[in-house]
Formats: sequence, structure tokens, C-alpha cells
Amino acid sequence: MPQTKNWILLRGLARGVGHWGSFVDKMKERFPEDNFELIDLPGNGARNGEKSPTNISDYVKDLRSRSEFVKKGEPFNVLSVSLGAMVTVEWMREYPHEIKKAYLVCTSSSGYSPFYQRFLLMNYVKSMNLLGAKNDEALWEKTILGMVTNSHERREAEILPLMAYTKEHPMSIENMLRQIFAASRYRFPEEAPGDIQLLGSYGDRLVSPKCTLRIAEKWGLKPTMHPWAGHDIPIDDPRWLVEHLL
Repeated sequence: MPQTKNWILLRGLARGVGHWGSFVDKMKERFPEDNFELIDLPGNGARNGEKSPTNISDYVKDLRSRSEFVKKGEPFNVLSVSLGAMVTVEWMREYPHEIKKAYLVCTSSSGYSPFYQRFLLMNYVKSMNLLGAKNDEALWEKTILGMVTNSHERREAEILPLMAYTKEHPMSIENMLRQIFAASRYRFPEEAPGDIQLLGSYGDRLVSPKCTLRIAEKWGLKPTMHPWAGHDIPIDDPRWLVEHLL
């Protein structure tokens, strides 16, 4: 019998737990005996009324205070995307005995990669559309999904529940900018702070795949790269991601 595992799932910039789409159900189907915590970063999802920190360490402090695994002293794995992966790295650095293994999806680090790879230039104009889309969940989701996914079929399959979630939990522009600021200045440690699997995609059009490859090079790790998915692999190819968590 496989050993039961605990999992914390962390989303990234401007995304809440409802933005995992159907991925969580697929993960629970694949790991039916495991335990899961889906926690919103402050300012995201159901916590959209809170102010997002501008320091990655403050996200760690916040999430630790909310995790039942931490309170019980139980080890856990983390699956995290982008900004959530930066928080995970800092968590492992500050509390090296809490996270058993981390799976970091499509992330980047200040100092490892230049700014124009950490947020590809073609997305700056698209991001400006979000400034006027606070009360337009359809435009918000279409804009974001257009930047972070490559599969039209997968976008169409997920967009309606994602729009409903965004309408219920709208993201403030201020918090989005605060999160961008926090991410922009966070630098990974020189060595991997624990057992880490890096996952990226050659089709990422938000953050250059070179960022994942650069972290892997610095840390002496072998990354797992999807051949075509966008930045949001959990939406574009959830089954691929689940299988690579084995």
C-alpha cells in the first residue's frame, strides 16, 4: 500500500484556489488516499479583501499560520506555480524540515534571469487590459488565459467556472501590483533548499522557459519540461502534470 501523503497546493500571481480548474479533481482521483490543503495567498481568491505583502517571507509566515499540517507537525509536499513556487522556495529555506518535497511549476528568480525573460515583453500591453477589467470577469479571464494557456480546447473547457470564480472573488489591481513587486525582487538561494522537482514548459509565453532551465543549471537539477503547454500547465494539460507528480 502506498504511504498517504499530505499536499499543499499554491497558486501564483492574481490566482485563487478556484483557478486550479479541473486539475484538483484529477489529482484527487490519482491520489485518493492523500490529504490536500488548498490555501489562497493573501489578496487572492477568497482573501481578496486582504492586502498582499510585498515581501516573499511574509507570505510564508501567513501560510504557515493557516496550514493544519504545520499546526500538527506533519510533513507535506507542495505543488506550486510561479509566484507560489517562490513562496515555496523561501518556506523551504526558512523551515527546512517542514516540506518533504516541492514541485515547482514555471517559476523564475531575480538575479538568475533578466526581467525581460521573467515576464515576456509581449505581455505588457495585454496586461494593461486588466486595468479596466476589474468588474468584467469575462475580459479578465480571457486576457489572463490568453497569456498563460496555449490550448484553445482547454480554455473553452475551463473558462466558464473560472469566470464565475473571478466574479465572486475579484482581484484588486493594487494587490496584483504588490505581488508583482514581491516577485520581481525575490532571489532564490544559491543551492536548492531541499528536495525539489522543477517543471516548466517550452511553450510558456508568459515567462521564458529559459528561467526554469537556468534555475536547474544553477541548482544542478534535471528539469521536467512540457513540450507545448503555456505557463498554466494545470489548465493546459492537467493529466501530464498529475502523472509527473509520481
